[in-house]
Amino acid sequence: MNSYRLGLLFDLILVLVFCILPPSDQAPKPTVWDEIARPYVFSISEWELGNFFDKWGYSLEQFFIPRKLSEQENVKRVEDYLSLAQNAASLEDTINRAKAEGNTSDADLKALEAQLAQLKRQRNSLEDQVEAIIDGQISSILTDAGLARSFKLVGRANILFPPVDFEFEQEPDVLIISPRDRIELTKTILLRPDLSLEQIQDIENKVQGIDMSGLVERVGGVATYPSIIPQDVSLQYLLSTVAHEWLHQYFFFHPLGRNYWANYDMTSINETAADIGGDEIGQLVYQRYYAPPVSQAASPAAASQPAFDFNKEMRQIRLTVDQYLAQSQV
Repeated sequence: MNSYRLGLLFDLILVLVFCILPPSDQAPKPTVWDEIARPYVFSISEWELGNFFDKWGYSLEQFFIPRKLSEQENVKRVEDYLSLAQNAASLEDTINRAKAEGNTSDADLKALEAQLAQLKRQRNSLEDQVEAIIDGQISSILTDAGLARSFKLVGRANILFPPVDFEFEQEPDVLIISPRDRIELTKTILLRPDLSLEQIQDIENKVQGIDMSGLVERVGGVATYPSIIPQDVSLQYLLSTVAHEWLHQYFFFHPLGRNYWANYDMTSINETAADIGGDEIGQLVYQRYYAPPVSQAASPAAASQPAFDFNKEMRQIRLTVDQYLAQSQV
């Protein structure tokens, strides 16, 4: 049994162990906000159970009938998938807009919907394989960074725990709850991704009714196991986000992650660490597998105007908001 297949077997066992552990990003005690969100809450345990067996089935198939592609073929699969996913998302927006405006014939709508269905079939046919490719590429970087352990049983294998594992899926919404008189995150609650605008407004109004601020937004990724990652994203965002969510899973087995909800500062430290580490890991993966050779890289164009400095602008906004809050102008 070669090291690849032995490592895959260990991954299957470790994934099963990890899936039965309680999630680290859920508060242990119900609150008044949990009661507000209860009818709409996203069930992590149900999602993990259902998606674990999908991933397990594909991994088991690879264990018995491994299909090895070259690095170039892997890169092409990933790029094809993301192109199909982005085209499908764009076409879906076009269809929804056409339905809302009401100026497109039924025949044209049916043609567009048939085109969308075809794009989704092509995308879905690559999904399991692309997830496994990204998992493997990030795992390779993490192993090279010394985060895997070597075990000698039937053969020698490098075991990364927890294994990198994510699913392309429509990401859930998140209810963000904060005090109205200061900038502070009080609680977040994951919500189903199929909420209507009326349901979202109802949730936010009920939170405001207890003199707190509530905002429902779509999340960029969720550290369930497997992680939930949106389909229609850029390559570098995908790599960084998968790495970000894996770091949350890794932190869970260390005091940093287990104290995620201890207080606002610990939450901020966890997220900052995952942001910095996720971006660095994602960049390493991109440079190793996807970046064009230096000779093919486009030379930077001369900027006609100063680039937008996001951090500078956000700091100015934060200082302005703090001034209003200091004056009790909530």
